[in-house]
Amino acid sequence: MQERVAPTLPSTYRYGFVAALALAFIYLLLRNGGVYPMVFADEWLYSSSARLQPLAKSTLPSYLYLALFGQTNMCGPGFLECARMLNALLFVGAAPILYLLARPVCGARLAAVLAVLCLFGPINSYTVYFMPEAMYFLGFCIFAWAALRGRDLPPLRYGVLTGAVLGVLSVVKVHALFLLPALLAYMLYLCASGPAAGRWTRLLRMALVAPLVMLAVKASLGYLLAGADGVQLFGSFYGNNHGGDPRGLARLLAPGWLNLRGHLMGLVLLLGLPLGMLLWQLASRQGRAQATPALRDLQVFALLALGAALGMAVLYTASIAEQGPTEGWRLHMRYYNFVFPLLLIVAAAPLAKPAEAVSAARWPRLLAVAVVGAGIVYAYFHLQPAYLVSYIDSPELMMMTRKRGQFAAGVALQLLMLGLWVWRPRWSALLLVGLLLPVLSLYSESGIRTILQRQRVPEVYDRAALLARNYLPREELAQLTVAGEGAGLLRALFHLDTPGADFIELKPGAPLAANEVPPRRRWLLVVGQHELAPELQPVVRTPDFALLRVRAIPQSLLRADFNEPLDSGLLSAAEGLANPEHWGAWSVAKQVKLEFAQPLPKQARLILRASTFGPNLEQDFQIIVGGQSQRFRLQGKVQDRLFEFNTDGATRSVVIEVPQPASPLELGQGNDDRKLGLALTSIELGKP
Repeated sequence: MQERVAPTLPSTYRYGFVAALALAFIYLLLRNGGVYPMVFADEWLYSSSARLQPLAKSTLPSYLYLALFGQTNMCGPGFLECARMLNALLFVGAAPILYLLARPVCGARLAAVLAVLCLFGPINSYTVYFMPEAMYFLGFCIFAWAALRGRDLPPLRYGVLTGAVLGVLSVVKVHALFLLPALLAYMLYLCASGPAAGRWTRLLRMALVAPLVMLAVKASLGYLLAGADGVQLFGSFYGNNHGGDPRGLARLLAPGWLNLRGHLMGLVLLLGLPLGMLLWQLASRQGRAQATPALRDLQVFALLALGAALGMAVLYTASIAEQGPTEGWRLHMRYYNFVFPLLLIVAAAPLAKPAEAVSAARWPRLLAVAVVGAGIVYAYFHLQPAYLVSYIDSPELMMMTRKRGQFAAGVALQLLMLGLWVWRPRWSALLLVGLLLPVLSLYSESGIRTILQRQRVPEVYDRAALLARNYLPREELAQLTVAGEGAGLLRALFHLDTPGADFIELKPGAPLAANEVPPRRRWLLVVGQHELAPELQPVVRTPDFALLRVRAIPQSLLRADFNEPLDSGLLSAAEGLANPEHWGAWSVAKQVKLEFAQPLPKQARLILRASTFGPNLEQDFQIIVGGQSQRFRLQGKVQDRLFEFNTDGATRSVVIEVPQPASPLELGQGNDDRKLGLALTSIELGKP
């Protein structure tokens, strides 16, 4: 079947299209301006990796993104606004690619309309963040164009082209690696639907070349931008969290199925019409026959890309479900919502055809509508409050469901479009493009502006960090530690914008003990209602935070590292410790006893660098020297604790009591049956 579409836009429409893109860019700049950072820890991780450290030290393997957005340093304190400008430019730059993808399916004029409408969808909220989503959206559109429009290339050239684009995309976000199965499956479709002669030879060439080129391009770009450290496949951030549990995939089945149900409900609510069309054409020979080759290619590619990215999102969420009571219920639709514009093009395709009478064989359509319609009704009643729909993770679904009345109206429109599609496909597509998408865009933009307006009011961590940044010289900011609660700590670090600034986390309302003050820092910013030890006197105090200058501790006399043999100097023996590992040693008993080679000074200062595990988090440990003891608490992050004791000059031992030793096995976190509690990195000895 030959495609009958307008080859290019008429000049009037072309100028209008360019003007619409320019207006979209200006609108995003104005809307995003003046908003405080919102997504933590992500924005802090990407900003600090791009701007405050060499790429070789980045734990995130997004080297191309980091290299580009590292240039926002040229904007000085206005780096965030420059990042948003660059985000908007990249995001709007995807529209011409979407136009090229839609034109063979919908015709030039409708393709231009769809491309512009996609720019005003909730996905444009990602242009606000110091994150790679906008750049990844553009990259995926280019990947889709290469896969769809390059299909007639010789097999080797097609494999090289698609593999190279996917390799480049993987150094924007490593998630692109999980699109490789979709690409290989699409190659299988191309060869199976093409000429029979030599089809398997063509497939073999494509399928072998594309992964090799992808890995070569990823490794080459990583090496060029970050040196030898950039050649890693996943980077340390993802590499340390992508597996290792001997229970393997079996552990992920229950939380994965739970999470998948939520995603499927979200998808039918948002994309009922294109999903119904896809279901019909999968099940109906007539449906497949009515589709043009370009439409069939787009349908298959979009379905495969959605399936691969959705599978990755579900597996990721299942893998972290044990980290908190709500993690398994989160819907990370941002890991695949970049595919949504392709599905909207599929839904709009009937408008490119002349009016036609629908065949009497409506049963396949009715069956598809019944399945999808039932899913929509079920999702309307069961998606919330069970699943967590957030503005960050799933902006499209958040905008649709944020008010019950508008949610019901959206569901009714989806059901109406499905019903119309059975008898009048063009009417259904016209309702989608002419009413639903524009109304949802306006409604979503209203919601996004409301959210962003609230984010223009500084929170206490914004105000505290900005005061400290203006009060202290830049070289002193590197000596600052922020003490407080939760994600606000990273929010403060984002504003301090200085390598070396650090944080310690406190429980809400908990006092700040003297032994929790970092021993070699000169400044401390305490945010929130936390009682200060008497010896800690603020330089600046407000009702919500205090800035303190603290006495830096001089270098200790002796130090022992727990990743080395203990008979190397300071310590002569230890009880209750496991064998050394590359980072230090675990406690494996209720009590750890450290025996020093020489008696402790009569006035002894100990600096313990450690973290804790499992139920011991924020529990009271006790350190005992002679007849004296002090309590202290630890977190999962390695921190220093400072203790000062008066001894009799003969004491050699230090005892640490662990509140609640527990094994990873009993906590369902692996098969390690050791009773862990304290992760010891080092201990230092000095004099006050």
